[in-house]
Amino acid sequence: MEKLNKDSLNLVDANIERLKMIFPECVTDGKINFDTLKLLLGDTIDTSSEQYSFNWIGKKDAIRISQTPTASTLIPCKEKGLNWDSTKNIYIEGDNLEVLKTLLKTYHGLVNMIYIDPPYNTGHDFVYHDDFHDNITNYLENANQSFRANPDTAGRYHTDWLNMIYPRIKLAYELLNDHGTLFISIDNNEQANLEKICSSIFGEENVETVIWNKEAEGSSGTLKQISTIRRIHEYVICCYKNYDLTQFNKVREALKGHENDFQTANLAVNLENEKTNHPNYFTITNPSGDKFTRQWKWSKEEIDNLIKEDLIFWGSDGHKQPRLIIPTDERRKTFLLSILNYGGTTVGRKDFEELMGTEIEFSYPKPIILLKKLIETATTDDDLIMDFFSGSASTAQAVYQLNAECGTSRKFILVQLPELLDNDSVAFSEGYRTICDIGEERIRRASKKIYNDLKNKRDSAGLLSNDIPDPDSLDFGFKVFKLNSTCIRPWDSSLKYDSNSIFDLLDVVKEDRSSLDVAYEVMLKYGVFNMPLEEKTVNGKTVYSVGHDYMIISLNDEITTEDVTEIAKLQPKAVVFKEKGFATDSAKINADYTFKRLGIDNIKCI
Repeated sequence: MEKLNKDSLNLVDANIERLKMIFPECVTDGKINFDTLKLLLGDTIDTSSEQYSFNWIGKKDAIRISQTPTASTLIPCKEKGLNWDSTKNIYIEGDNLEVLKTLLKTYHGLVNMIYIDPPYNTGHDFVYHDDFHDNITNYLENANQSFRANPDTAGRYHTDWLNMIYPRIKLAYELLNDHGTLFISIDNNEQANLEKICSSIFGEENVETVIWNKEAEGSSGTLKQISTIRRIHEYVICCYKNYDLTQFNKVREALKGHENDFQTANLAVNLENEKTNHPNYFTITNPSGDKFTRQWKWSKEEIDNLIKEDLIFWGSDGHKQPRLIIPTDERRKTFLLSILNYGGTTVGRKDFEELMGTEIEFSYPKPIILLKKLIETATTDDDLIMDFFSGSASTAQAVYQLNAECGTSRKFILVQLPELLDNDSVAFSEGYRTICDIGEERIRRASKKIYNDLKNKRDSAGLLSNDIPDPDSLDFGFKVFKLNSTCIRPWDSSLKYDSNSIFDLLDVVKEDRSSLDVAYEVMLKYGVFNMPLEEKTVNGKTVYSVGHDYMIISLNDEITTEDVTEIAKLQPKAVVFKEKGFATDSAKINADYTFKRLGIDNIKCI
């Protein structure tokens, strides 16, 4: 019975395995023979002393920290979640570097799209300082403190930011699937450096940059006053895991502002053929209230549907006779343009205030329409979207909204560092203590509003309700987890134990952790965190069933041979016990025998 590996995915080992698949002759006993590798690569090796590269102080440590496994875990917070037992959406409070590492075993190569809006390094926002030797301890020690800003007067101003962002981009690369995309919002402070980092990780051919017009819907009123160029744009860097495999979708374009981009056709028949008693002879009223009574080419029901689908052109001023936009499909959709005119900083703020009120302060939340367009173009159906600088949780609202519009089952994983709020802020006075508190509340309010709006729309649609997604069939929930140290008590040989305290170590689970905490850690360490978890009673004892009996986790004491026999009847693929949980040594030995006799070889203990 082997012990469960306590660490996250080891990327160094994973890279060696990748290399071994391509060049098996250059790997011996887990070590790389670089002389053999050079021979296999031939003249493509650059041995010159002068090479193009992008370096900074601390880059080697930044690379190493991205590859260093973690033993940390994610603790469930059921009281904060919504529809816990059915939802597939996740919100995580914690340092995103550690969180991404904990998720690697489950989500390595499974994420379809990642969007992040990291600190822009303006001189006022903080940059979290990682600890290469023990980052989880560093994080926990600073969890109740205000994270310090990275002033532009600091000597390591750019260096600190680069050391922060590099390992996180590297882990994003590992999480994406072969046709996945990473979108990064940034401004001119670090845009050039970030492009170089992305090119070094993804490859130059897989990186391009588009412009976001942040005044697309009017002036934000918060632009920095300068005496040269008035900056009304930011950037979105697009990183493709493999450009040749990426297949973007065309996105739906609103008609307003794009009237000249579409062809139109008359809805009315020729005047000489009009018949007042024809079933298609009726009145259409345009948005300005003007009435047009004609014989039309289609029935009233068909034209009403075209109006609902926004496929009618009323003229740029809304006063003209209705005309049909043709063709009805492709001309209303287009690939993303290199200049994104979706929302603006003002719109992002309005989206936030619509749910959270005007008094809660939050700096520059991204507009929902921008995020929806990025998600719509890079994902489909039940794809997984991640945002590990989630801020006010705009991405979660965008996913909910898009699912409500399209009837899709896209899922999200959001990660946010629980930055403390100022004690004198309005948010603090209303009970919020961290940015995570605000983000989680926004998700709850967005869930309720979008659900109710969709339900009302469906109820009022009458016979056409089948064309509108059923809100009860969509996922408007989310689970909340907190980053923490492992639930499993380590054996520390440096500590002194007396005859009483030594017996405390017989239970490997820390005193302040629940069996549910341990179950989720087992799922993380085994790589099945995305599977459903439920409690079951087997032979009178509570066990956890993962993935409908794919794995059974028994954290009970006094496990007997009868318990093992009943668990085996469920035919799981894997079983996990506490090593000290068996009633007798013979029960433990019989467990191995019983499971292996039934073809269940994956038996782990903690």
